[in-house]
Amino acid sequence: MTKLEEMSKQGDSPEQIVNLLYNTGYRLTGSHKKTQELLKGVFIELNGNINLSTALKNMCLIYRNKTTSSSGKNFTKDKSGPPIKDNCTNKIQAALLTLPPTERLVLVLREILGLNYAEIAGLTGMEKTAVTRLLSTGRWNLRKYLVPPPGQRKLPEKYTVAK
Repeated sequence: MTKLEEMSKQGDSPEQIVNLLYNTGYRLTGSHKKTQELLKGVFIELNGNINLSTALKNMCLIYRNKTTSSSGKNFTKDKSGPPIKDNCTNKIQAALLTLPPTERLVLVLREILGLNYAEIAGLTGMEKTAVTRLLSTGRWNLRKYLVPPPGQRKLPEKYTVAK
């Protein structure tokens, strides 16, 4: 059984589907306002038929279309949000937002939702080889952002030498 099938069986209530979609949308956009816009488009497409796999596919397609169209270049840029607190989850979210939208999309689907490469390809309309390449590139870019090169790591103050 695929991860998407498992998720559909476990979370088939409308509330669980909305929560999953909202959390996924927030990981993609980094903004509550943009997530609400994204979900509004998803539910308009669903026409009252709430189904997790269809909703997730709609979200992926709408997100890709908005972020690759000329009018959607700023879809993921929202600087009006509150300041980010310095914790691990927020650092990862900030790192995700530095990635190009398509890399971010496949990383969220794989690493956060746990979908396999074939499921990601099916949801996004991409070839499986493109998904593999984007995941590799995205992981590498996240690693560069989250783990500074040796010598650039900041030591805790108690270990630094006073001048």
